[in-house]
Amino acid sequence: MLGGPWHLGGSWTVSILVNWLSGVFGHDICRHNYAVERGLVVVVSHAIVTDPIISQPGCDLPRHTWSLMNCFRTGQGPCRANLHKWGLAKSPSCDCGQGQTMKHIVDTCPLTKFEGGLNLVHESDDDAAIWLESTATATLAK
Repeated sequence: MLGGPWHLGGSWTVSILVNWLSGVFGHDICRHNYAVERGLVVVVSHAIVTDPIISQPGCDLPRHTWSLMNCFRTGQGPCRANLHKWGLAKSPSCDCGQGQTMKHIVDTCPLTKFEGGLNLVHESDDDAAIWLESTATATLAK
C-alpha cells in the first residue's frame, strides 16, 4: 500500500499517525487521547523521551544496538508477543512462562531483565550497551 507513514522517512509524531489513520479508516480519530484510549496507539516512551527534538542518549552506539534500544523505547520490536500478533510465532510466551513483550524482557523477566529497567537502558551507559548487545540480542534471536 503506497502512501503509508513509512514513506515519510525518519521520525514522525503520534499526531501524524492519528491523522493518517483517520484518513485510511475514515474515523474521526484526530485527537491523540481517542487513539490511545482505544489501543490504536501505544505510547511507551512518553515519560522517558522528554524532548524528541534533541539527540537521545545512545545515538553514538553501533546501529544494531541503537536500533534495538529504540525497539525497547517504543515497545515495538521482535519479541514473541509482537511476532505472535503478526502471525510469525506460535506463542506469545517467554521462556519464563509469561507474555514476552519488549517491556517484559527489560523490566520483569527473571531470565533477562536489566537491573534498573528501561529507564537505565535509555541512559545507555556501558552496562546497558553490553546488555543490549548480549542478553537482549540473544533473547530476541530465539
